[in-house]
Amino acid sequence: MGVKAGQLSQPHLAMTIEKDIRIPMRDGATLVADIFRPAEAGQYPAIVNISCYQKDKVWVPPADLEEEANPYMTWETVNPLWWVPRGYVCVRIDTRGSGKSPGLSDPGGWQETLDFYDAIEWAAKQTWCSGNIGAAGISYHATQQWRVAGLQPPALKAMIPWEGYGDTYRDAVYHGGIFQLYYLATWYATQMAHHLLGDPQEYNPDAFHNERLYNYMRHSLDTGWWDDRSAQWDKITVPLMSAGNWQLERAQPAFARQHRGLCACRVQTQETAHPYRHPLSRLLYRRRPLGPAAVVRLLAKGHRDRHHGRAARQADDPHRRRHHEGLQVPLRKRMAARAHAVDEVLLEGGPD
Repeated sequence: MGVKAGQLSQPHLAMTIEKDIRIPMRDGATLVADIFRPAEAGQYPAIVNISCYQKDKVWVPPADLEEEANPYMTWETVNPLWWVPRGYVCVRIDTRGSGKSPGLSDPGGWQETLDFYDAIEWAAKQTWCSGNIGAAGISYHATQQWRVAGLQPPALKAMIPWEGYGDTYRDAVYHGGIFQLYYLATWYATQMAHHLLGDPQEYNPDAFHNERLYNYMRHSLDTGWWDDRSAQWDKITVPLMSAGNWQLERAQPAFARQHRGLCACRVQTQETAHPYRHPLSRLLYRRRPLGPAAVVRLLAKGHRDRHHGRAARQADDPHRRRHHEGLQVPLRKRMAARAHAVDEVLLEGGPD
């Protein structure tokens, strides 16, 4: 993609790190966070991430990822070494009952959504924050964004839910009414191992104590139990960019139809990718709010699906080329068709 150097934000700030900061919740509980912020005094927009994946668990990316490994990368969150030098604060939080945060964990539950809301509003009031909060992240972090956006925290100004389902019952747990045993059981056991074996035992031996699988199986019908564990599409008003693959095949078109242009997302199908040009920057630093159609245009122009871009670059490998041509190309055609349908819905809402 042809992007002029002057159009990209440039790193110019040093980074300082505050470890194990305690964040108060509305019920008296506390969550533990790391804060990556510019060393230079000032007020900056912040990007808040909260998850059960442990803020101190370093993730080493594969060699073909655009971003190089560093000691501050964790699973599916934003990279502080990219954002902080460009004038952002990155707040990384252990959810209740995970990592270093005490309490009873409930991954994907109502309490976790309330805690995310409280963390967003707490960050907005800190001396280093401008009051503008963004959210960005993949999968688990994306589903959290869908849920907390429905609560409309005043400080949340923009978000990028990347590859995250919105309807927990239909898109994650009971596909077509069939319980997704292998994926859910594997994920659950893996996270238990990460929390209960090895070094984490030293600082939170009771972490990840929950009955997630039991509750999922116990509520096998789409009853009211699932309502606060899914996105409330009609209550989401924050500007957003949603990118994804199979996790959003149903969620995105349904979301766009529901909102009819009031707050919309668009499926990305571009062949090329550029990981260093984020729409959050233009939304969080903007003084005047944008209308819905302008937001959609801005996000579509300013972001590219890096997963498709990587697949295209790897097409020189015969094995990956067969995978690319046999799976990715047909998938993109289906997504393009759905994107066209989304465009038609947006157009019905009228110009910005």
